[in-house]
This record gives sequence, C-alpha cells and structure tokens, in this order.
Amino acid sequence: MSTAREIAERSEEAREPLDIVVIPHSHWDREWYATFEEFRFYLVEFMDELLELLDEDEGFRTFLLDGQVSLLDDYLEVRPEKREELRKLVREGRLEIGPWYVQPDEFLVSGEALVRNLLLGDRRGREFGPVMKQGYVPDTFGHVQQLPQILRGFGIETFYFMRGLGEDVEELRSEFLWEAPDGSRVLAHFLSETYSNAAVLGPDPERISFRHDRISEPSSYFVSYDSLYELRDRLASRAAGRAILLLNGSDHVTVQPRFSRYVFELNRAMRDRVFNGSLADFARSVLRSRPELKVYRGELRQPRYQPVLKGTYSSRIPIKQENERNQQLLEGLAERAAAVVYSMGGRDYSPFLKYAWRTLIANHAHDSIGGCSADAVHRQMFGRFDTATRVGQKIVEESLDYLAARVAPPSDEGSIPIAVFNPSPWERSGRVAVEVSLDIDVPFRRRIFDWIGEKRLDLRHSVLVDGGGKRIPFTTRGETLHIEDALYRRKAVRRATIEFHASGIPPLGYKVYHLRSGVGQESVEEPAEPPWEVELENENLKVTVEGDFTLGVLDKRSGRFYRGMNLLMDEGDAGDEYNFSPPREQETFYSSETDWEIERGEDQQSLVLRGALRLPRGLSAGRASRSEELVRCPVNVHVRLDPGSRRVEVKTEFYNRVKDHRLRACFPSGMEAEESIAESAFGVVRRPTRVEQHHDWRELESTTFAQRRFVCVEDGQGGLAILNKGLPEYEVTPEGEIRLTLLRSVGWLSRNDLATRRGHAGPALPTPEAQCQGRHVFEYAIVPYTESWLDAEIFREAEEYWLPLEARAAQQREGREEESTGGAPGSFLKVGGRGIVLSALKKAIDKEALILRLFNASDEPSKATVRFGFPIASAYRTNLAEEVEEQIAPRGDRLNVTLGAGKIQTLMVKLDRPDRWAEKVRRASRWRWREE
Repeated sequence: MSTAREIAERSEEAREPLDIVVIPHSHWDREWYATFEEFRFYLVEFMDELLELLDEDEGFRTFLLDGQVSLLDDYLEVRPEKREELRKLVREGRLEIGPWYVQPDEFLVSGEALVRNLLLGDRRGREFGPVMKQGYVPDTFGHVQQLPQILRGFGIETFYFMRGLGEDVEELRSEFLWEAPDGSRVLAHFLSETYSNAAVLGPDPERISFRHDRISEPSSYFVSYDSLYELRDRLASRAAGRAILLLNGSDHVTVQPRFSRYVFELNRAMRDRVFNGSLADFARSVLRSRPELKVYRGELRQPRYQPVLKGTYSSRIPIKQENERNQQLLEGLAERAAAVVYSMGGRDYSPFLKYAWRTLIANHAHDSIGGCSADAVHRQMFGRFDTATRVGQKIVEESLDYLAARVAPPSDEGSIPIAVFNPSPWERSGRVAVEVSLDIDVPFRRRIFDWIGEKRLDLRHSVLVDGGGKRIPFTTRGETLHIEDALYRRKAVRRATIEFHASGIPPLGYKVYHLRSGVGQESVEEPAEPPWEVELENENLKVTVEGDFTLGVLDKRSGRFYRGMNLLMDEGDAGDEYNFSPPREQETFYSSETDWEIERGEDQQSLVLRGALRLPRGLSAGRASRSEELVRCPVNVHVRLDPGSRRVEVKTEFYNRVKDHRLRACFPSGMEAEESIAESAFGVVRRPTRVEQHHDWRELESTTFAQRRFVCVEDGQGGLAILNKGLPEYEVTPEGEIRLTLLRSVGWLSRNDLATRRGHAGPALPTPEAQCQGRHVFEYAIVPYTESWLDAEIFREAEEYWLPLEARAAQQREGREEESTGGAPGSFLKVGGRGIVLSALKKAIDKEALILRLFNASDEPSKATVRFGFPIASAYRTNLAEEVEEQIAPRGDRLNVTLGAGKIQTLMVKLDRPDRWAEKVRRASRWRWREE
C-alpha cells in the first residue's frame, strides 16, 4: 500500500515542470517611518553590499531595483565614484532600473504627474543603460483605470501589482489582461502572496517557511506557508500559464549573501526549472504557453486581498492642497507660458521646469503624498513644495514679462500697457489682478547704484482703458516693496495691485489694456455703494442664506433650487493615517446647530458667514466614543459669485482646536444617485453609491473615493458639480448628497484596533502632527448645470476655477530690443472638440519642438481641432515617451485629429519661427476665430 508521501511524489513526477522565476529585490520607500536622509544611510549601505556581491558572484544574474530610478540619484549623491560601476551593471542587465522615477500614488496625483514620473525615469535611466519596460508598482494603494494606456505609451506591456483586486483570483487567475477605456491592454500579474512571497530563501525547499505570527506586529495580510512546495502549489493553482514568480525581498531589506547558491540548490532539489531571472523573463514564460487570459476593465481599487488604505485620501490635507497647487502651477500655467515664449523665439525654460517637476515628483511617492508617514517626513515635504512653487512662479513671471514686452506698445510716462494672458485654449473673461510699479522712472536694466525714485504713479487719478478706449473700472489693493533688477544692481520698487474684469481674452492668448495716469484727466469718482443685500445674484445663479445658515442656490436656466448647500458635518475618527474608523459610539455635529453672523464681503459679489463649531476635544480614554468636553472652533465661510459666472465659490476658514475627527461639507443635490462621476487621471470615472460588504475582505468597502478637481451627480435633465482645490476625498450617498472631506485629524501612523481594517498597515508610531491643529483654508465651488457634465463642459469650469487670468504691466525697461506687435489681441492656440481636453502644452524634452497632449474625456470618438496663431512647419504623433510614431499633415495653421473614446494623444509640433516674429504675429492677429 502506498504512503501519502509516495503518492505525492508520483503526482509530482507526473505533472509538467514549472518555470519558477526568482527575482531578488528590495522595496525601497524613500521616506516613511523615517526621513529620506535616515533611509539614505541604509540605502548606501544596502547598495554598497549589493555592488560588492554582484562583483564577486558571477552566478548572480540580475537584481530588481524596485522599479524606480531615483535610488540611483540618491546613492550617487553620496557615492559619485560608483557611477561607472552602476552603468556597467545596468548595461549588462544585472541591475534592472526604471521605469518610474519614484513609486507613486496614482489617485492623489494628476495624470500628467504620472506621465512626467515615467518620462523622468525613462530619460534619467537611459543615462545609465537600458530602462526596464515592465510596469512594476508592487505596493501602490490601488490603480487608476487609465494606467494600461499610460504604460503602453512608454512601450510597457506588463503590469505587476498587489493591491486593488476585487475579483475572485481563482476565477480570474493571477495573470489577466487589464484594459484601459481606449482599449489599451497590458498583461497584468497579481502578486497574490505579496511582493515578499520568497523573502527568506534557503537551499532546501522543505525547510523554507514563512509565518506571519512570528512577526512582532502581525498583519493579517502577510504571506504564510510551511514549505516552498506549499507556496509553489498555491501560486501554480492560480497561474494562467506554467510560470510562477518568487520575489526575494521586502521593505528596505538587503540582499541575501548566498542568494545565487540558494537558487542553484533549489533548482537541483525541485523538478521545476528554478532560476534567477527578470520580470521580462517571467512575462515571456507566461506567454510561451499561450494561456487563455480573461479581460478586466476599470479601476483596481477594491480591498479584497490587500487593503487599499482609502484614508490616505484625506490624511494630512495640507499636503494634498500644496501638491495640487503645484501641479496646476506647473501643468496649467508655467509650462504653457514657457511654451509661448519658446514659440516666440525666446528663452527655453525647460531645464527649470524639469528641475521643478523632479522636486515635486519626489513628494509623489505613495507613502509621502499619502500622508501616512512620520511627522518629520511630512514637515520636510513642504520644503520641496516650496522649491517647486518658487521655480514655477519665477518661470511664469519671466515668461509673462517677455510676452508683455513683445505684444504691448512701449510705455511712456502717461500710459502703462497691461497684457492680460489667458492660459486656456478657449476665449475667457474674468477677474484679473496685476501689480504695477508706482515708481515710473525706474532705470531697469541699467547698472545704477544711487537711484532713488522721484516720479510716482497716482492710481487715484488714473484710468484703465481697453484697446478700443473704453474705460474699465478697477480697484486698488495695498502697496508693497519689491527688490528687482538683480543683474543690474538691485532696485527697491514700490508696487500696488489693481483688479479689474477682463473680457474676451483670446484662446491661449493675450489682450492689452492701458493704465493712463491722471495728467490732463479728471479723477474717477468712487461710485456710490448700493444697499447691502444678504444674497448674491448674477445672470445665471442666485445665492441666498437659509435659516440654518446653509446656502440656497437657484439655477436660473433650469429653475432648480438647491437647498442645504455647505452644511458642515463633523464625526469622530478612531482611525489612523491609513484609514478612517468611527468610534464604537459615534456622535455627529452639524454647523446648523450653531449661531452665525452675516457680513458684507470685500465687494458686492461676496459675503461672509461667521460662526463656530463646538466639538469634542478628542476621543474618550478608551477610544470608544468622543469626549464630553466641547471646544469652540471658529469658522468663517466666504461666499463669492462673480458676474457671468456659473459657479458659487466658497472659501471656508476653520480653526482646528480638537483631535480625532473628520470634517466634511455636504451638498444635497435632491437627485437619487446610483453613481458618482469624478475626475480621475485623463478622464472621468463612475463609481457606485452603494457597495456590498464582505466581512472577510482585508478592509471594509466604502463609498469614499478619490477625485481630482470635481465630482458630479446628475439625473438626465441636469446635475450638480462640486469643484475643489486640493481636497481629493468625497462620498456620494444614494440620495445624491455629495460629501466633500475638508479635514481628517488622527494621531497614529498605524493602529491594529480599527473597525474598518484588519491589522496594522505600518509601524505603530504616534503622529501628533497628523491631528492638523491650527488654521486651515478650504476652497471649493458649487456648479449647477443642465443636461450632462459633458455638455456642461465641467472640465473647462474646473480649469477656469483653478487657473485665473494672468497679467503683467509692460513698464519701460531700458535697453529693450524686442520689437512690439503693437498691442493687437492675439492667440497662440485654440483647441476644440466635444470632450477634448488639453492636458499639456510644453517644449519637447529633447527636441526643438512643442508637445501638445490631448485626451478625449467622452465615451465616444471625437474630432479634435487644434489651431495655432501662426503656421507650423511639421507635426507628428508620438507616444507618451515623446518618441515619434508617425508624421501627420497640418493644414496651414491647424491640425485635425480624431481621438477614440478615452484616448490620450500626444502631438509634437515643429514651429515656423521666423526672424521677424513680430510682423508674423501682427498679420496673424488680424483674423478672428471661425467656429467650424
């Protein structure tokens, strides 16, 4: 009679051998529970040991450097003498680098930021050798639906992940095809036993085991097995083909010294083919057996097998606000303004932009932007944000100075030209603020050491006129002192800001106004102030303050009245930086329960509500309820409705004096909603308002999701959109109420007693600064609309909310050699097409050309029309890596391109940059846009 062991051995001999690809790696969080510099000490030690081992052990074939090129830069800043050794290893394929610059979070950064991350990783990696074309994102907290298309745009056809799968892996299999909205597909491999499944190897497969109960802080999602055979069989049962992947590594671990010897011994001991390979080797092994692969579509954001840690959407909100400000500054303004300067034959600011992007992307690592690290880590992030902001702002200033000097007529003592710049590819109107020098005799660009201003502009006796001589009302804000003209001996210049309404600014173009001093003119009398009303109204909307001090918004076009807008709701939070978790005895407080006062705003278009929320000081001693002691937290709500605007802008100032809570603003739409519609990377995503709970999942499902700049609810006749500035977390109820998270205050990096997640998600470290005490300002807007979000052009509304019109005063500069175009309005770029969005306009990374990136946000094909302000020399389709794929034929000054549903399209355009640019613009500015 055969023994169980003999039966198992015969079964082993009967089956077909597997390809077991063993990949050594170290998952390297650049900062997390320790700071970047602290982890760099470990990185240098780790890299030193790795390079020494690769040099000594020729049997060690290849090592995976965690899919991020930044580790090379971090290491070489300390060990610059190792550069050639690293290049040799990369060229030989023994060190696999890229494709990312850092391992990002995908839901908390823009689609452009993901592209720039890969672009930076690609170009920086090429300086060392071949860049790995494998979509390796092992620990990212879920994945956006456009990632397959983004990866394919860099020639990457595979995707390796651990978090976000909600399907039954036994049914789907570990390998499947993941499809983006445009139909792009990648071969996906689900790391069902984590990226640490073979963290500790040895020579005997029977003795290799891993048990999570041996770890001091056990988590329920660690891999567990008693022998390598057990792990192999589990992986094989889920595999679509005859290959399995063993990952020999974990967080911040060094390489095993006898790694290659262990692989050799395992290959001898097992019937399977066991070898040290690469991710490319694994993909080839999977496809070699030609398995039948199922297709998965949509986001990967469900916590069935691993938590996706949704609380990171609102952890440390000030970080999210700063990041979004920087993304909008670089993508929406600095790059576009710099592209205009380049097209005019001016300076190339792309090196500065690359530096700013690299600095910002360093904050996009998933533990960094997620707000789930130690306090010191997040304090240091603000230094990077500040650097990126200052570089971006300086690019804007210099670009607009150049633009103003080229398009405005020379100023004189009686008139100051003001060039208003529209960063959007459609005509716009709106408020604009511009600084003007009160010292009108400043000898700019002259080396003078003893200049003292004598002539002063008197704004009280000045008028502002447009190109046709029509007077434009303006207001004046405070005087400040600026130090300018650094290269020609600094000069202290007094400046003041004027604000006015600019109208009809051409698409991605300019219009010149003139500020004329009062010489020979009468002073402009201040108009009498009209009676103050406790409401705001324009052509489109009427805003009233309701009895409970929420807002009522009447949409005049549809007749719909939205009541209860901006009700503030505060709940207890017994969670950590990774997850919201309500205390067992929850208590909720509302702004309708407090007293408010109403004040006039800064002008007739605004008003202010002042009050305070009385909130529990924190949690009770056992964390099961909120404390009984209440603390007064002042709240000021600034409401604005500009003439002609479709949006009600809200700025809520909140003084957080309590702990362990979540503050949200609520907007009941009055519509039943089965789904929400929210902006995600390169498009929108629809998500359910109800979810089914599975208590065996690693984290409770919730209807809390991430957005970029807007979320909508609609019913076929119209809808309600809530725009935001850096507030990525929202929820929509089945009753159609949009809940926007303003702040979440917690005191721990990780806890293991949450009601919403099983086990720890990181070290159990206190993080008192994550309580986010002090003053906060939250900005968002209410946009009622008719028909659909697509017909209402909500993408345009979001951009106009984020990107104001910019202006520069073209005051006299000595030695200016530029030739002016005479002040006629001009346009550099217009983009049209249903659902077509301009995502990027910038100089190409390594060619003398411009890059335009468009995407189709709709679910049907759309024709994009791109029109330039002057003829273009040639045009090309490229991939996201900016590599030419095909030439396309322009029609004079325009391109017509059809984009499929959900398609991202990158175009490279070489411009006709004649020597006499000014004359070209004068001629081009004579035509007017004709709607096709």
